[in-house]
Amino acid sequence: MISLLTKGTLVLLASAVAFAWAQGAESELADATVYQLSQGGVPLGEVGMDVDVTSTGYRSSSYVEIPGLLELRNELVAGPDGAAIGYELSGVIQGVQISMSATFDEDGASFELTQAGQTAEFDLASDEPLYVVDNNFIDGFQVVAYEVLRRGEPVDVAAVVPQGGAIGRLSAALRADPEELTVGDVSTEVTGLDMVLTVGPQRIEAVAWLDADGAIAALDQPQGAIRFERLASEAVASTEDVAPAATTEQAETADELLARTSSCVETVALEVESTGATLYGLLSLPVGRAAVGAPTLLLLPGSGPTDVAGNSAPLITNSGYEQLANLLGCEGYGVLRVAKLGIPPSTGDANAATLETYARNAADWFGTVAETDGVDPARLGIIGHSEGGLIALYASAEGYIEPDVVVLIATPGRPLAELLREQTIASAERGGLDEDAVAQYARGVDELLDAIRRSDGVSLEITDELRDNPIAPAFAPAAGLLRSEMDVDPQELARTLEVPTLVAQGLKDIQVLQVDGRRLADALPNVLHLEFPDLTHNLVETSLPAEAMLLPGGDSVVSETLVTALATYLNGTLRLAR
Repeated sequence: MISLLTKGTLVLLASAVAFAWAQGAESELADATVYQLSQGGVPLGEVGMDVDVTSTGYRSSSYVEIPGLLELRNELVAGPDGAAIGYELSGVIQGVQISMSATFDEDGASFELTQAGQTAEFDLASDEPLYVVDNNFIDGFQVVAYEVLRRGEPVDVAAVVPQGGAIGRLSAALRADPEELTVGDVSTEVTGLDMVLTVGPQRIEAVAWLDADGAIAALDQPQGAIRFERLASEAVASTEDVAPAATTEQAETADELLARTSSCVETVALEVESTGATLYGLLSLPVGRAAVGAPTLLLLPGSGPTDVAGNSAPLITNSGYEQLANLLGCEGYGVLRVAKLGIPPSTGDANAATLETYARNAADWFGTVAETDGVDPARLGIIGHSEGGLIALYASAEGYIEPDVVVLIATPGRPLAELLREQTIASAERGGLDEDAVAQYARGVDELLDAIRRSDGVSLEITDELRDNPIAPAFAPAAGLLRSEMDVDPQELARTLEVPTLVAQGLKDIQVLQVDGRRLADALPNVLHLEFPDLTHNLVETSLPAEAMLLPGGDSVVSETLVTALATYLNGTLRLAR
């Protein structure tokens, strides 16, 4: 799903809050069938549902909880054909109470969302009956399963995803033959119900395993290796232990994607002398474009020791930037991935860099790539990810480079000092610190930021007053870089940028938030703003709560939805430049 935002337009997406973490909502249901929620075989939490079938339709109560993190509850009322009549959701998100209610009629659905005491309303139009499919619950899938069994034929219905604020389609068809499925430590005979949920360009495949009563014994979503499995006490005892292995595997791994797309590009190593160092990069050019030259983009990485593949081992190892470069190469675009100053094999002192240093490095890369065979020098763009977005914005706005297109992905829209404070405090809260401890932590952040502002030179001296500050040692070595960046307002830079600019923001990014993308979009004169409800900070999607994908797995693939959106935008801007 993608939401388009233009200046002055607000698109309300409940998914911006619905996949965050929370604690404190009452959710236990006495008669609920209970499922374990897991990803890649790792248990995450618990889901329960109680679905009543009557002559007048369906009524369900469900909950989802990840102990100490997320607790939500919903109520669904549907007519005799399974189409929704009413829906409610409530819970606590990051310590903030939220609630949602929806009513349905022949014109579609009307929603009311309340978060932190603020209420918003929005409508979703549909000339078909709507079936609720809620991302965190499985009762909507259960209703559809009952309908397939009752009708004796496949169904294809209009589906509303309340927490995504969107309408799509859900198709479901029974498999012909029963199978044996292990549920807990026993096996039972089940029938597979293949389902496909399509919302905009996003396609999610799933299979529900139905027991003899038509109840869901397990539900698998191969993309993301997500599984809802009924607890063994609820399972129907049998003898064999045969489970369809393919249902718990991601459709394609990162290595498989790289192997599949490598034939699209030819990759050459480049070096440039800049700011007293030798910088290293890899240029991927689409095969067959050498004669005319390919439109090409400089990709600036995020903060930290990120290499040219996009890895920061051992935490991030899925080569996300290489995936992105290959995928864009398949669309006809060149991409130069670079190692920042001081990040091997580039030389220099990484801690001695400043925002201006990075801008000058970008300018020198632009000059080099423009003179490289296979590149069209009249069609050059820049992609900045996270901190790289701030650098791309600064270098463009301050005249270090003159790109034909700027792409900002997960880019801060507020000064980094504000973001750093917000992220550090949120981390402390997720770590379980009580209110007093969090307040003390916040004072430590403010103390550190003030000390950095007063300092000079590359690093910050840990004085007696900072010796007990828990975060000072982590940030002290790069004080000069932080000082150059922390009070720069990206929104002010954006106001001066006339070049076509794409702002892409994931709503499951807990480092750079929805407000950041919207601030940039509000300021940029020539902007397309895209919001991706399932996109995380590291360019991969998840249907789980945001913090289930704080870091991408080694096999995680870059979002196909993001790449399609980028290529479409570039086709109408960079490809047509000059």
